[in-house]
Amino acid sequence: MTPFEKYLAAFLLFAFASGALAHTLPAVLPVTRYTTDGLLLVINGLLLYSLYRRHGDGRLWGWLAFAYCFTFAAEAVGVATGAIFGDYAYGPTMWWQWLGVPFVIALNWCALTLATNDLAERIIGPRPLAAAALASVLIALYDVAIEPVAIALDYWQWAGGEIPLRNYLMWAVVAFLISLPLQLLGIRYRSPVLLVYLLAQLFFFVVLNLAL
Repeated sequence: MTPFEKYLAAFLLFAFASGALAHTLPAVLPVTRYTTDGLLLVINGLLLYSLYRRHGDGRLWGWLAFAYCFTFAAEAVGVATGAIFGDYAYGPTMWWQWLGVPFVIALNWCALTLATNDLAERIIGPRPLAAAALASVLIALYDVAIEPVAIALDYWQWAGGEIPLRNYLMWAVVAFLISLPLQLLGIRYRSPVLLVYLLAQLFFFVVLNLAL
């Protein structure tokens, strides 16, 4: 890691660990929830900048534009129709929204997709189709940890209070569709910071699954 990446990794560990603690303290929970959008924007923004800083591959920005627009559109259609992930709606916790979808959600899709692709390549090597497929499975499994916390914190709610199996299947499908061009184009994005991000955020969700 470069010095910048080491500082960023330390920041990610601190941000997710302190965030997990803050979400368990009723006295600061309202402030913590109010700042969710801004904090996620800072975390994801710094993470994506670090990837470009490491590799200097301008194609990463093109992929990000595609992945952001694609996932935002999928979420917007999903919220409006219930036809993709199931019948759900975003709550007011993330309050910068358009068409019922928080702007930061698509950015989270991009960051998580990059992180799961990085992990997939660590497991099976640079095999584009297989890595994209494995990354899509990993991100769907990751959502298993996300869903209960997101519901408890009113990030979003499901009709009837039940998470449909289709949600996890479509997480995998959407992730595969945006992972494929990342892999096939050979865009340089990999970084140890992605693994730190993935594991630190997983720690956040596991702790809150136990605490909430």
